[in-house]
Amino acid sequence: MTKVTSFIHGIYPRSDNLAQVSRDVDRKRKTLEDLERARKKDLNNLLKKQQSFSYVEDGKLSWQDIFRPIVQNSENVTEGTLTRWFDNNAFFRQPIITGKLRLSEEKIKQYFPKVAKNGKWKVTLPSPYLFAKLAKSEKDFEEILLETTNILKDLIIYLEKLGVSFIQLNEPSLPYFETNRKEQALFIQAITKLASIKRNTKLAIHFYFGDAAPIIKELVRTHVPIDAVGVDFVKTNLSSLPKRLPYALIAGIVEGRNSLLEKEKTLKVFIKKVIKTIKPETLYLTNNSDLQFLPEKVAEKKVALLEKLQKSFSKKQ
Repeated sequence: MTKVTSFIHGIYPRSDNLAQVSRDVDRKRKTLEDLERARKKDLNNLLKKQQSFSYVEDGKLSWQDIFRPIVQNSENVTEGTLTRWFDNNAFFRQPIITGKLRLSEEKIKQYFPKVAKNGKWKVTLPSPYLFAKLAKSEKDFEEILLETTNILKDLIIYLEKLGVSFIQLNEPSLPYFETNRKEQALFIQAITKLASIKRNTKLAIHFYFGDAAPIIKELVRTHVPIDAVGVDFVKTNLSSLPKRLPYALIAGIVEGRNSLLEKEKTLKVFIKKVIKTIKPETLYLTNNSDLQFLPEKVAEKKVALLEKLQKSFSKKQ
């Protein structure tokens, strides 16, 4: 029988209050202490919303983008120009890699507050392929990928020592750009290297902004030793996925780029179909992409919907 549970991932939207305090700090009307208090208030509210979830995240409330804290706290990489995040009205600072990447564990620690105990602490990171794909460097792509893989390896080892139980690597670039077999092979090589160094921490890959089926088929074919795989079901047809996945399934069923709230009844029907078709041992219900693109009040409703769905299916287990 499939175990159905929920969690969130990625960057969560700031409240109006936190956004305003951030602007006031930039204009020197508020202090960094004011900002930290506002951020802590947002974090506490987000943790309350996740009380029943299998794993808990901090919402990356202090992250300007998915790369910035890694870039700011590593050697031989700097922040580049503001660059559009795929086809969204959001931007990131393009990482510029100039040499061998070295992570400063002491400096980056502040970006990973311990938000859960008893094996429930979860963290989202960029995949090494995403990091390399969107970075700028004079090196060739395979050299950049080696560097981003190595620094994420160091970060995963560090997070495991801190007590993180579940690490999700987000990978929107492969589905979005519809890559070829060679690029898929490079991705699989990088992920296999990361999977080989983990001990007790679960490692997952989540694909979004495009059809995840081609790369998931390659993961299955090459027996990549991860624990869970994630699918953006807004962009991926259920029938195109391999049957009986050898991984837990992360189902991105709540859309992070559409303010319209999904209908609970419709999602229940779809979840039953996923269980019948894929038969995963564990099904994690989640957002398909970061919720940062939504107003905070809308994201709140979508998280509450995930909780409702989890409770509904838990009663049947």
